[in-house]
Amino acid sequence: MTVQRKKFRKKSFIDIVDTGGYTISTILLRPIELTISRSNERENLAIRYRKFNIPALVDAAVHAAGNGAKSCVKLLKCTEGQYNKAFLMSMDSGVEVLAKVPNPNAGPAFYTTASEVATRHFVRDSSCWFWWASSDGYGLDSDNPVGAEYIIEEKARGKPLGSLWHHWDTESQLGLVAQLVDFETKLASVSFRRHGCIYYRRDLVKKGLPAYDLEAKSLSTDGILMQLNSVSTEEFAIGPLTEARLWEGERATMKLDRGPWSSPLSYMAAMGINEIQWAAAYATPQINPYRSIETPESPDSYISLLNQYLQLTPYLSPGPFRTSLSHQDLHLDNIFVDPDTKKITCIIDWQSASVSEPFLQHSIPRMLIPVDRCSPGERLDAVLKESDAGDSNETIDLLSYYRNISRAKNEQRWTAINLHNRSLLTEPTSLLCGAWSRNDVFSLRHALIHVVARWEEIAPTTLPCPVKFTEHELELHNDELELVESLGEVLHQFQNDNLIPLGRMVLREKYEQASIINHRVKEMFVDMAESESQKALYSRIWPYQD
Repeated sequence: MTVQRKKFRKKSFIDIVDTGGYTISTILLRPIELTISRSNERENLAIRYRKFNIPALVDAAVHAAGNGAKSCVKLLKCTEGQYNKAFLMSMDSGVEVLAKVPNPNAGPAFYTTASEVATRHFVRDSSCWFWWASSDGYGLDSDNPVGAEYIIEEKARGKPLGSLWHHWDTESQLGLVAQLVDFETKLASVSFRRHGCIYYRRDLVKKGLPAYDLEAKSLSTDGILMQLNSVSTEEFAIGPLTEARLWEGERATMKLDRGPWSSPLSYMAAMGINEIQWAAAYATPQINPYRSIETPESPDSYISLLNQYLQLTPYLSPGPFRTSLSHQDLHLDNIFVDPDTKKITCIIDWQSASVSEPFLQHSIPRMLIPVDRCSPGERLDAVLKESDAGDSNETIDLLSYYRNISRAKNEQRWTAINLHNRSLLTEPTSLLCGAWSRNDVFSLRHALIHVVARWEEIAPTTLPCPVKFTEHELELHNDELELVESLGEVLHQFQNDNLIPLGRMVLREKYEQASIINHRVKEMFVDMAESESQKALYSRIWPYQD
């Protein structure tokens, strides 16, 4: 079986000019793969709304600051991100602390904050090669004077790397990359037997939840795994994942398998079974505008696709690996450095960090992946090929350096994240949770079609593939693919021209300009339709509707 790609039938490009100060170059509708989610400002604001008592948070911060602090003399609200509200507080003693309150969309109540606090303390105790912000003040649920979960920590020393990185010379940047590899190597040197999140044992027990031993082992310099000191690890345990998508909406009250798991196969199977349970209980017919704006799709077709996933699951696991902790969001502003010595002083934002098999972790730190018009998977593949070829581009040179020293210093992790067909094997699992809720069954189906099409690369030649897609199913999928690819390239061009990022969040001062451009480009996209019914379809699939 082969997967065909069709060319967009009517037009291959659109031009955008006279957009109130911006001129956008021709947008080529080059095929890409992209998951498109619809914009809804009211809903996005609602999932970030958190009611809490600011005076009580200030009191908690004063108490946590110590060093004779009696009052807060200055409070600054930091720029709000996707998942947290943060406040910088200056005490009368001169101490500065950061107070962080998670938004509802950050993850499940209790688990998100409990795991972040424990993870930071575990890493602090086992990674003493740079300073860690203490987080002695925290509330694990809303039953406290603040009225919300919170973490209070000492202000990170140094400056965010994002404010310095682009002013550094290449030698300084290479030095920082080397430090980053040392950090990842340190994390990878401590391995575990299960896949899940780290907690304080006492917190899980207090909630009546299972607390599994860490069974943590450290890799010695001669490659031998040695049990970590029980005195330093016995207060910690492995518990369920805090990943928000496992707890969203009705899932929050369902008895789903959120871990921990003792093998990658059990994790992959659990993701499929969980989704089937949710779909059977809560999924309702819905319009998939990429196929029809009149006839809704049935949840039965989704459940059938999930069952196909489960049939393939036994062949998607690369095998047993010991798990390790990883930081999944190493972007420039999560890394703090000393501007003078250019040494890392702190790495922040351990929210939702988990212990997992290395082949399920990010291959490249986010700060080293250039932003261009490719989809994330294509972009990373292209970057890796170019770095192997010795491209002279500055970012590629840094990435090539990162890869070379990672291969030398962090060999076991490097081997795991460079497994043959890694993305082919892991992508279905990464896409299935919540696919119906976000109206993106397409991406899951696309990943499964690729698994079936490349079956001979996965299983022995004598073993027939347990799943088959009919010609009709492939034709419907290819029609959908045509629209997704065409629209996806337009959205990537928005990002490349610094107009609207794919995350849909723009600075307040750029909102009106972005709205004007969005409206005009949507009109042009709709005009590409060949009929009135197609115009209605194109208008419906445009993701930025606000």
